[in-house]
Amino acid sequence: MVRAPSLLGADWVHERVEALQANEAEAVLIDFFTFGCINCINNLQTLNRLHKRYSGAVEVVGIHYGKFTYEKETGALKQAIERLGINYPVANDVYGTLMEQFAVKAWPTVVLVNKRGYIEAEFRGEGQGVAIELALQQLGLKPVAPKEDPGLLHPSSLSFPEGAVVFDKRVFVANSGGGDVREYTLEGRLLRTFARFARPSSLACIDEELYIADREAGTVCRIGLQDEVRTILLEKLRAPSALLIDEQTITVAEAGAHRITVYDRHSLQLLETFGNRFEALRDGEGESAQLAQPMGLARCDDGTVWFVDAESSALRFIEGKEVVTVFGEGLFTFGDSNEKPVLLQHPQGVACGLVGDGCGGGRLFVCDTYNGKVKVYDPLGGRIQTLVEGLHEPTGISKRGCHLYIAETGAHRIVKFDLSTMRLEVFAL
Repeated sequence: MVRAPSLLGADWVHERVEALQANEAEAVLIDFFTFGCINCINNLQTLNRLHKRYSGAVEVVGIHYGKFTYEKETGALKQAIERLGINYPVANDVYGTLMEQFAVKAWPTVVLVNKRGYIEAEFRGEGQGVAIELALQQLGLKPVAPKEDPGLLHPSSLSFPEGAVVFDKRVFVANSGGGDVREYTLEGRLLRTFARFARPSSLACIDEELYIADREAGTVCRIGLQDEVRTILLEKLRAPSALLIDEQTITVAEAGAHRITVYDRHSLQLLETFGNRFEALRDGEGESAQLAQPMGLARCDDGTVWFVDAESSALRFIEGKEVVTVFGEGLFTFGDSNEKPVLLQHPQGVACGLVGDGCGGGRLFVCDTYNGKVKVYDPLGGRIQTLVEGLHEPTGISKRGCHLYIAETGAHRIVKFDLSTMRLEVFAL
């Protein structure tokens, strides 16, 4: 076996680890991750479960090596740690020094280190929970009785909201960090709260029905706004992060599967799939296309479905059965440029301005999340401009009339931007 490299001198942003072999635990799981990667986020659930299941015997240490420029910032990492509920030590490996020393080549990777400080095994990719637990048991570790879960707390203030949608004269907010969905008047007065979600990420409304994509639970459910009856429609989805609803279909962006799926709204039969679960940027028909963590959906007047791919920093659309890329160069090409080649940084939301619905008809409004901006794109002229800047991780966006409702996730609030006056104001906190 090989001795694990030292963690001494690492840039710890959340607690601290001096030496692995000095740890009181019987084993240490070192998680190499980057916080914007959906596979890494999914893997955190596995690690949290094992941390609780082997409490006292197993410790977890996070080594964060950011892919995107924004992810390398200590402040951004600290907020991600809070948002993702990480309660163990995390180091910011800005230059990838520890990744190189451990010879880690991909996110996520978990390295198992024994009590003597030697590497027992390495696990690449998500979905390795069974294999990791088997390795722990081979070291003689036994699970402990689970502690009682106190459940989610639902404070009055918003916590990492990820989506907002306007329906009739109401605004619905996916309060992701609080595990609930909130209903407001157009003036920002809270009407009611729908609780008991894991991590609601996207909303859609039609016919007095509210549809919720719960990314962590892997479900899409429906709530009747008149009777408040809740029905789970789709299960076992891979991190559903965006929704579109019309009279006939439910369209879901499955970020964890790198695909977009279309279901019959009534029979729930799968009708179409775009993407083939392989993370890449490639245009084509249906499953021959390749997507990279789709996290936003919008439908324009002509029926074209637009979406953003977070990991390829791309703006793309589906026309008929064809996936076409407008902006985006690949998984590791990103930046902040409105000139050719246009560059975005991990966009997570998009909205379409419908013709006749106030200002901005026919335009696309894009949350350029890691650049902290909302940009507007004119498909006819092919021009993109910065509309709002200085935001803290804008994630979800919707439009009604001359107003954009933006989920400013990193600031725990919803802001409203008036396209007619170019003024920004806080809608809900």
